[in-house]
Amino acid sequence: MKALKMILVSGLAVSMLAGCGKQQAATSPNATATPTATATAANPVTIKYYNWATGPSIEQINQIIGNFEKKNPNIHVENVQLVNNGNTLDFYKKLDLMAASGESIDVTDFSNVDFVTERAARGVLEPLDEYLKKDNINADNTYFMTPKYDGKVYGLENSSQLWLVAINKDALDAAKLPVPTWGWTWDDFREYAKKMTKGSGDTKQYGAFFHTWGEYANMTAYTELPNPYLKKDQTPVFGDESFKNFFNLRRAMEKDDQSVKLYSDIIGGKLRYDSEFLGGKAAMIPTANFVLNLIKDKTKFPHTFKTVFAPMPVSSKNVEVGTSNLGGGFVSVGKSSKYKKESYEFAKYLTQQLDLIRDLPGLKDVDKDKVLKALVGDKTDLIDVNSLSATLFDKRIKSVYDPSYSTSYSSQLKPVLENGLSKFLLDNLTPEVAQKQMIDDANKIIQQNKK
Repeated sequence: MKALKMILVSGLAVSMLAGCGKQQAATSPNATATPTATATAANPVTIKYYNWATGPSIEQINQIIGNFEKKNPNIHVENVQLVNNGNTLDFYKKLDLMAASGESIDVTDFSNVDFVTERAARGVLEPLDEYLKKDNINADNTYFMTPKYDGKVYGLENSSQLWLVAINKDALDAAKLPVPTWGWTWDDFREYAKKMTKGSGDTKQYGAFFHTWGEYANMTAYTELPNPYLKKDQTPVFGDESFKNFFNLRRAMEKDDQSVKLYSDIIGGKLRYDSEFLGGKAAMIPTANFVLNLIKDKTKFPHTFKTVFAPMPVSSKNVEVGTSNLGGGFVSVGKSSKYKKESYEFAKYLTQQLDLIRDLPGLKDVDKDKVLKALVGDKTDLIDVNSLSATLFDKRIKSVYDPSYSTSYSSQLKPVLENGLSKFLLDNLTPEVAQKQMIDDANKIIQQNKK
């Protein structure tokens, strides 16, 4: 059973991987490292870069690869899409099957820090500390977030995803409200939502929208706790007061204020955050900077209003300004790669190149004007650059995420949070009852992974 767990995709692909339990040697933390070869001008090597890119992103990656190969003629990079539907969960299933079968993995993308640390715990990834040391790079000082397991670095941040609040400027102006700034609270957010709610029936514009992802179940846990699922001692954090407070906020905004749609309607109608906000059905939405590409896509989301941006609210005025949920995309090197040094060189280049900016970089030190120009383009009629700049580039921004809390099963705990809010709202539970159920469910997962 323990061998099988080493190759599971955190509960997402149990049935697909059930027959792979015999491949423990391919994923065990004690597995023998693959011998490393070295590229030379006379003997160039080819490494593979695994990702889930679709559409224009594939060509953008190819451009980045071309630039890298010009500077590193001894390294050829093959752009490999493991899936053609852009679905990251399908991508991880295939990646884990590759690892389980002992197939060589050179460079791979990850969409979440937990997915990096889980595979680091299984021995799938190469620690990068020695490579970084030779380049005199301090990852913590260079990137906003550094995936670590057991004190070692296992990924470099390729893109940063800062959570923020996108607001319909027309709705904001109609309510005669100023653009929120750093330090506003969830109580302020609630008041803004009430004042921007207008109309009724099918034409009603709600003041805000909460999506169904785990981040929306307790946004305070992601912005103000070192880990949204676990304490330092690896016990569930779901008893924290923030869960009670945020659950009660969600219920009050639904039932008392009627400033957000009912959770049951969101689930039943399979409503999406992008169409609700850009369709004018909700005046504001907590999201991350990936929303910029959606705002610019007027073909898919026809709209004329300008979007302004605010930082994520905090639980109280006592919270340090700049604290936020700062996620991102990461690049890692496979333990099984025959060309680890060359793979590291490409991973480093991916995260530090600014010739082609596809998203907010993971680097702390960047030319913000260059980045803003790349992110906004000619869509200044749809995106308020001043509020976006103040939100994305405040020098006080920091993540409270602590990599030492990470486990090999972190992603299995996110559904516990999602289900906890769902039961709280749909079954009309008290926060205390919902929290106890979440703690019990989390403890079962923890115990299963200790066997």
